Amino acid sequence: MTATLTTLTISVGIVFFIVGLLLRLIPPRKINSFYGYRTTSSMRNMDTWTTANKYSATIMIIVGLILTIIGLGTTFIPDTGATGTGVAVGLIIFSIIIMVGATEKHSKKLFDKNGNRQQES
Repeated sequence: MTATLTTLTISVGIVFFIVGLLLRLIPPRKINSFYGYRTTSSMRNMDTWTTANKYSATIMIIVGLILTIIGLGTTFIPDTGATGTGVAVGLIIFSIIIMVGATEKHSKKLFDKNGNRQQES
């Protein structure tokens, strides 16, 4: 049984999926330091806040589904012990980097460094 690898990836995948759904269904109405996608760029103004939270929620749902599917797939791998734990943690960290990186890249396409919408060319 690959308990750690399977359990971690499925659990975190489900959490990411649920949190992403909550952010889509109940988006934060105001910029705050508790709930939502909180980075310097996302908290510049309400436009950057709303855009970043909507986009990051979608990415989080997708990443959550992918992690869950990977976790389900690992049930067929023999016990991996500490290596499985390392792989699971690596996948989770990689997923977080992808979520933040994709959201920041999307925001940079839409907004300048001051949080103003870019002019369309």
